[in-house]
Amino acid sequence: MTEETLVGAFCRFRYQFRLLFMVSVLALIVLGAALPVIERGTGTFVITIVQLVSFAVIGALSFAMMVVCARRAD
Repeated sequence: MTEETLVGAFCRFRYQFRLLFMVSVLALIVLGAALPVIERGTGTFVITIVQLVSFAVIGALSFAMMVVCARRAD
């Protein structure tokens, strides 16, 4: 019986990681464009910064999974 690794299980969803990366990049662009308009010190500004950091982390992780899965496929 062959056992599947965790990375192998994640690589079955490689197209979803690509979609997640594209959505993260789009969200970073929209939030980055809105950031100069938002007044500093407000709750909206804090939430925007938290979202920027969150989407950056999600985008980095999904990009890393795309790279790992592409290298495994070769």
